[in-house]
Parts: sequence; structure tokens; C-alpha cells
Amino acid sequence: MEVHRCRFVEFQPAAINALDFTPSTVKETRLAVGRADGSIEIWDPHNNFRFLKVIPGGKDLSVESLVWAHQSVVSDLGDDEDDQDPEEKAKELNELLAQPPRLFSSGLSPYIVEWDPVSLTVKETVDSNGGAVWCLAVNSTGTRLAAGCEDGRIRLFDIEDGRLDYMRSFAPQNGRVLSLAWGPEDDYIISGGSDSALRKWNAYTGETLLRMTVDRANGEPTLVWSVAALKDNTFVSGDSLGNLMFWNGDRGTMKQTIKAHAADILTLTANKEGTVVVTSGVDCKIMTYQKVEGNLSNKNKKKGTVSKGTWANVRRRRNHWHDVRALAIDDTNNIVVSGGVDVGLVAGVGGPLFVDRLIQVSPFPEKYIVSLAKAQNLVMGTFFNSISLWRLGKAEDVEISPANNLALPELLEQHKKCLELQLKPDCNITSSSLSDDGQWIVVADVETVRLFQLYEMGDGQLAVKKMRTFDQALARYLATNDVAAGAHHVLFTPGSNRLVIVTVESRILVVDMLHWKEDNFDVVREFGHHRGLDSEGLQAKNSQVATVISITASSDGQWLATGDDANRIHVFNLDSLKHHIELPHSHYIHTALSFNDFRPNELFVGLANNEFHIYNVEKNRLTNWSKAHTDFTGTALERIRDNIKGVAYNPAEPKQMMIYGNTFLCLIQLTNNKDVSSTQQQQSDKRQKRKRDVAGGVVHQVKSPIQMQVSNRYQQILFAGFKNDNSLVLIERPRFSVLEKLPPSFYKSRYGA
Repeated sequence: MEVHRCRFVEFQPAAINALDFTPSTVKETRLAVGRADGSIEIWDPHNNFRFLKVIPGGKDLSVESLVWAHQSVVSDLGDDEDDQDPEEKAKELNELLAQPPRLFSSGLSPYIVEWDPVSLTVKETVDSNGGAVWCLAVNSTGTRLAAGCEDGRIRLFDIEDGRLDYMRSFAPQNGRVLSLAWGPEDDYIISGGSDSALRKWNAYTGETLLRMTVDRANGEPTLVWSVAALKDNTFVSGDSLGNLMFWNGDRGTMKQTIKAHAADILTLTANKEGTVVVTSGVDCKIMTYQKVEGNLSNKNKKKGTVSKGTWANVRRRRNHWHDVRALAIDDTNNIVVSGGVDVGLVAGVGGPLFVDRLIQVSPFPEKYIVSLAKAQNLVMGTFFNSISLWRLGKAEDVEISPANNLALPELLEQHKKCLELQLKPDCNITSSSLSDDGQWIVVADVETVRLFQLYEMGDGQLAVKKMRTFDQALARYLATNDVAAGAHHVLFTPGSNRLVIVTVESRILVVDMLHWKEDNFDVVREFGHHRGLDSEGLQAKNSQVATVISITASSDGQWLATGDDANRIHVFNLDSLKHHIELPHSHYIHTALSFNDFRPNELFVGLANNEFHIYNVEKNRLTNWSKAHTDFTGTALERIRDNIKGVAYNPAEPKQMMIYGNTFLCLIQLTNNKDVSSTQQQQSDKRQKRKRDVAGGVVHQVKSPIQMQVSNRYQQILFAGFKNDNSLVLIERPRFSVLEKLPPSFYKSRYGA
């Protein structure tokens, strides 16, 4: 098999600055990840962390802090509150708890932003009037938001019942406010600043109750980067000297100091019970401290002077290659996550100290970074606000033989970049698509959808022409039908006859591309099924608006399948322009959708537990193969931690499919085991051996009802697809190529080292 192993798509994720889990009152736990480019990713921590969607960032934007808020108390009803029926109170509370959580972020601008997690757009903003907002904190009931500002003031906002209203400013302090934490009873706020001090504030009046100073070095102020308030009224602070300090919250006296890190403690977090504190920072180490309860053994007493009621280091690990800027704990699922400059998430899962299992989450979760135009040998890579087009190279033919089974072909033509399209940096790209004939590029963000026509120039270079008539036609339709501009997904159907646009409101628009020469780009159909509407446009029962996270079209252009984060998968007939079917809901949410290139009516649905089903959408049922292979117990896929990302189909092997994720390729035989003769099986084994020898990878074969081979040779796969018979295009981005782009990390030499 010929493998075009390409690394020219140099996608570089931004550093992680902030992490936060949804409150325990939210039914479905979600993790928000704020990055230095202003983007916010939403993750599902179940099934080894599954990426859901991303709120795009933009130029000169940075998320310095983000918080979830979920109101868990009914608003004060005044004089009539006592007269309200208890059943009505309980009903109102249940309705309140059923509401989705709210997401707030702040950065180096003076604005606090509330985001719509469905449309992935700004819902509301408020000016702090205090310069950059360095930190945010929400009280335990989700009704008050505190913001620490550049001018040294804490500002309090009312977020009860969907509001975002300014309430008051606290007394000023010298220097900026770098960290905030609410007390367990919401009656006070702890702050850490750039003036070598942390303070306790009255949350109702904004007055200073206590002021506690930390150590200073060489007369320079110490930065208190992180604070926490524990259940027993103990305050915890981490500063730029690497000191972890525990304070008496009533008197403001220091109880214990630990030299926890060799450099700045940038972040710390504690569990809900206040018995475990996790810290990290510039030295890349993650330290776990536990409160000492009961008597220590004689062995532990000899090691130090740790006594009851003090804190002791119980675990240290180094999971990152650079500064760790954020930590978050989910008490419901016993998870602690960390992230920082090395762009990757690391999660410790299980047990009171989160040490049962370690998960390294891929920094490349997006499924649609790369597009392939097979006929034109073009590969398109999508970056934050630019597009790159590459023409694949050519290699000499090599005969595979037992004596020459690892020969590498000599390149006759190198991969060549033929286009760099730089867009305005106002908003990051949410989606892009390259047509199969290599004639069109469509690019979308949350504000606009732009169409470009490709044409050849000299020396194999390409240029683009923006189709302004498309902009005008789409703008007219949006204005006439009161549809918001911008899109989450765009996709050309094979044959480039139609363009599918999924708007920020989860509307699916089908645009006719056949009459582009007459400057006609008509929207021929709109589907609202992901908005909870039926085929007649009426509101369906028990429906909701959800974000579309997956989209695929069949190779004959007849079928379109879309899936949202509510796990609804809809199939549309693009010939008749009608909704065809909604697939049955699975217990596990889907991670990938793909139509078979050779049997266009067969839809692959990959699930979060790495099982998959194949549906015959024309007959509205599972295929015979999928009916016969419902048990994935003991398969290699079951043991893989990465989720399924996509599927590739080899034209030379129509009875096979290649599933891929970030760190694996899995070849599946789509034949019933009982139908395969021993001779055919031997021939198949020989072919697979030759393919493994050429690829040079380790392939794991597992005896199971499903014939599959798994290879872990390729790491951080962005895309895999066949351009013709036995010719695989594989785009990867190794971890070391990301790390080498980062600035030097902290290093402290040791004597004698």
C-alpha cells in the first residue's frame, strides 16, 4: 500500500489558560477549556474525554478566566414567598435546575462575556470599567459573579434569573487582582493580588475584613496567583515564590507554609470537602496535598514533623512539558484536569487522589481540519484564520517482494504548497470545505460564509476569486427569512452540485451550485430538525435546539447525514430535498458519521465507547453485517482510549473500511466470518502481511467476532483518506512538532548534575 505520510499541515493549538467543570447541580457534566487565542472548547469528560464543540476566538483575544454558573435557588419572591405552595416551590426549583448552565469568560479587555453554548456566539457582554479582567468567580448558588480587575477593584455582578447586571465595587487595593474565591457560605470573598497580599472581603458590603501578607524576595512584590477557601474556613494561597500557604480564615494568621514548587504556583484547586489540594505552575510539576487526619505511623513520623491537622504532600507527578496554567476538579466523577503552555489536557481519574487512571487528551480533537480533492491531488488545511492548499507529490513505483518488503520509494515530485489564503483576523474559522473537483473553497465563521473560486496560475500555483454574487444571494435569503449569519459547518456534496451550510442557529441550508455561471446561488431548501422542528416547520414535542457537531454526504450526492450534541442523527434526501429519517438514539453519543464510498446508502455511526453501527438509510435498518456484529467485547477497539474520528475507504478493497482516531488506524473486514473460506482467509492474511510490512507498523490482531487489525504507528492523525486504489493520504501532526514551536520551559540546574 502506498502511504502519503504528510506533516505539512502545521496546525498549532494555543496554550490553555483556564479550565472549569460545570457545577454538580448540572445533570450532564461538561468541561470548558479556555485558550490563549480566545477559543473555548467544550468537552464531555466521560468515555476518556470526548470533544464536543468549540467557541471560536479571534485576533488579540485571550481567555484568562472562565466559569460556569448554574442557579440552584429560587429567587426571593418578597412578601408572598411564605404563602407559596411547597409543591409549586419544588416544581419551580426543578424547572430551574433543568435549565442549562451559563458560561462566562474574561480576558485582557475590560469586558465580561456570556456565551451561548448552542450557537457558540456572544450572548451578552458587560463592561467592568476597570481594565483587564484577570479572574472570575461564581458563588455556590450561581447568583453572583465576582470579577478581579486591573485597577485593583473587585466588581460584583448580579447573574440571578438570567441577568448580568453590575451591583457594586469593593474598596480598591494596590495592584491588580489576580485571583478570587468565594467562601463556602458565600458570605465572604478571598482575593490574591500583585501587592504581596491576600484579602478577605465582606461579600455584602465590599469592605476588607482581613489582610494577609506573603513573603517577599529582594524587595520585589510577590504575586498571589491563586487562592482557595476550604470548607473548614481555611484559606490556601499559591504565589510567585513557589510557596503554598495555609491560613486561619478567622484570624488571618498563617497556619503552615510549604515550599511546594521551584517557581511560581500559577494555579491551585481543592476538592469540595476541603481535604485535598492540587497545585502546579511554572516548574511543570503537579503536587497533591492531603490534610493529615488521625495519628501517623512511626515510619512517617521519622520522615518529618507532620502532625494532625497539617497538610502533607502525598503525590507528585510531571505530566506536562511546559508551564501548567490551569487546574480543575470534578468531585462528581473524581477527576482532576490540568493544562498549560504545552497545549494538551491531562486528566487523573478515580479515587480520592485522582490516581487510578491517567488520560492524555489529544490537542487535535477537531474532525474537519483537513479536506481532500482526490481528482486534483489537493489537500487543504484549515488554520485559525487562514487556508493552505498543497499538491501531493509523486513517488516511483516499488515492487513489493519478500526480499524487498521494506523499500522506501524515491520521491519524483515533492509535496508543494500552491495557495496560502489569509483571511481577516476578526473571527476564527469554524469550518471550511474543498470541492471534489478542486474548483471551490468555502470558508465560514460565526459571522459570515465566503465562497472562493480556484483557478490555475503559472508554475502550478493557484489563486482565488471571491464570489461576491454568492455573498449577495445568501445575504438576501438570510434577511428575508430572518436567519442569523455565520455557520458552524459547510460542506460540498460530491460532484460539487450543492453546498450545505449549517448556520449558528442549527438551520441546514442547501445551496444550488449548478447555475453559478449565471451568478445564481439559490437556497433550495432549509431544514430545521436540529432546532426541534418537524418537516412542516412546526415545533416537535420534547424537542430542543442543539449544536450540530457532525456532517457527511454520500458519494452519489443523494444523502446527507447530520448529528448534534443531543445525539440526534438526521438523514436527508438531497434528491427530493426532504427529511428522510431520524436514526434510533444510542446510549452512547456519536463521535463520527460517514457514508460508504461504494455503497452510498450505508451510513457508519461511530460511538463514544468505540463501538459502531452501519445503517442502510434507504431501507431504514441496520445492514446485515451490522446485525451480525453487535458484540464488540474483546475487540481491539474496545481497549483503545481515543475516540473514533473518521473512516477511509480503499477503492481496491470494497469489503474493508479503515477507522482512524488520533493515535490509531483500524482495518475492519466487512464480511461475515462464516462466509469466508479458509483459502480466502489465507489470501487475506497474506495481503495484510504485505501491507503491514510496507507500512512498517505494529498491527495487533485480536481474535473476536469482528475481523480487525489495529496499528499505532502513526500519532496525532488529523486526517486519513484514500485518493485511489491502495493509495492512502495520511496527515499527522506529531507531538514533538508542536512542542518545538514553544518557548523554552523552566529549568533549574542542580549541584553536581
